[in-house]
Amino acid sequence: MSNIYNLETRPRVFVSYASADKAVARVIVDGLRSRNINVWLDDYELYPGTHWTESIRSAVSASAYFLLLLSKHLVNSHWISKETEAVLKELQNRDITFLPVLLEDCEIPSSLATYQFFDMRSGIEENLEKLVNALNSTVEIDFEKLSPHTFEQLVTDLLQKLGFINLQSESKQSDSGIDAIVEFRHKDPFGAENREVYAVETKFYRDSRADLRTLKQLLGYVKNDPKIDKALLVTNGNLTSVALDWVSDAPKLTGIPIRVVDGTELKRLLLQNTDLVSKYFTASVGHA
Repeated sequence: MSNIYNLETRPRVFVSYASADKAVARVIVDGLRSRNINVWLDDYELYPGTHWTESIRSAVSASAYFLLLLSKHLVNSHWISKETEAVLKELQNRDITFLPVLLEDCEIPSSLATYQFFDMRSGIEENLEKLVNALNSTVEIDFEKLSPHTFEQLVTDLLQKLGFINLQSESKQSDSGIDAIVEFRHKDPFGAENREVYAVETKFYRDSRADLRTLKQLLGYVKNDPKIDKALLVTNGNLTSVALDWVSDAPKLTGIPIRVVDGTELKRLLLQNTDLVSKYFTASVGHA
């Protein structure tokens, strides 16, 4: 392969896939590279005599994005059943955005059930340009350019695009720190409509992370309002390690489901809503 994609300003992308999907992975990587996306693929980068484990670890650490090509082969693999949670935690700690790419209809593992997928089921070639546009948007997504108020507006717009309704601002009505009450409706397997009400808090940080105090305050608000079912925290940063561990145990300890969208996941969601990237970041000078 010629090195036409070696541009420092482009995002570096690590691609992970099941060995049975090697041919598909090559098509995707070749398509991305031909469009000047800097991609690492083991089949092209590792040679006989290479220390494979160390080389892969170094490549992941140097990447901005981790693309997981999800297929029936991968779902049935050892990787999904044994290593997913550890990998996702490592990516979060390193601020690497995880982007699962759906290649075909398959059973979604529980460890990935909360993630939105980049859908390529209708065909690789038909969706490559969309994937390129999404990855190129990473250069523009810089939360530091936003003010806390603009960040809150961004989150509100994103929630609307994700299907949340009845957005009600709470920040001017109470001193709770809660920014909004939102509702999400979905149908169960029998066609009955379920309605879930979330208390939403947005936290914008420049030099710190969301801590345990923030999470406990949010859950305290939900606990005191019987109309609210769940808690949602959206932040531009990452959680402290103590807070991250507490979130995993919170539903058992408090009985209240809590969902945290941190900076890396927020970037991934924005990559699938590039109109919001254009709205808030390409013209962000006026918002700061």
